[in-house]
Amino acid sequence: MTAATDFGAAPVPPAQGLSDEAGTLEAPKISDQWIALVVDDDEGVRELVTDVLQMEGYAVRTASNLADARRALSREEIVICIVDLNLTSENGIDLVKELSGSQRTAVIILSGRGDVFDVVIGIEIGADDYISKPFHTRELSARVKRAGARIMQLREQVHPVAADGPVAFGEFSIDPRRYSVTHTSGQNVALSKPEIRLLAALVTNSGNVLSRDTLHHMVIGPGERNPMDRRIDIYVSSIRKKLASFCNGAEVIRTVHRVGYIID
Repeated sequence: MTAATDFGAAPVPPAQGLSDEAGTLEAPKISDQWIALVVDDDEGVRELVTDVLQMEGYAVRTASNLADARRALSREEIVICIVDLNLTSENGIDLVKELSGSQRTAVIILSGRGDVFDVVIGIEIGADDYISKPFHTRELSARVKRAGARIMQLREQVHPVAADGPVAFGEFSIDPRRYSVTHTSGQNVALSKPEIRLLAALVTNSGNVLSRDTLHHMVIGPGERNPMDRRIDIYVSSIRKKLASFCNGAEVIRTVHRVGYIID
């Protein structure tokens, strides 16, 4: 098992409230040259998340604060960054913002029960996924696999929803390969990576209604969507707000009640 590098304090007993399901995690699927970063001020949480990441084949770095996290990010190329929102006297959202423009690092938010508002903000600004405490290690493992697969796809420049080049829609142009959206005025629209993936899916399937389950698969990754997972709706709401400011409030994405979303 790959040793973890810790920028935090001396080990303490595992945190209460975290549990592991019975059974054995699947064998590593990713090269041990791939590096993950765990940012949490609870040593027990860091140890548990580290174990899961190592079982998935990652080398692991850990940090208990944002300064150490930024040092780790500056030293090595991090593939997955798992960030606790409520660090002591710090807000993990700040780090999520800094990583939101990266196409080479997936960001997974760790949140507590009272962090719903911050989770929504984190998703809107570009976090790839989130997991709430307490959590089962198999759930974290599944989310890590999904995020890792998406980053591998990006690094291999495989874009299942991308066209050969920029595609025009209304007053906008989207280039999924460059992760950019431009208004006819020449201004760039500041969309997060997941928002651009969702918009690209709708644009390349213009005229067809895409269900939340379909969009979840195309934007977030394979696996069954939890009916309580509202990320697709959050992304759509955020995209609408950002595009509306360029086109006098016109609604580019239309909701088809009880079915999904469409760009006509």
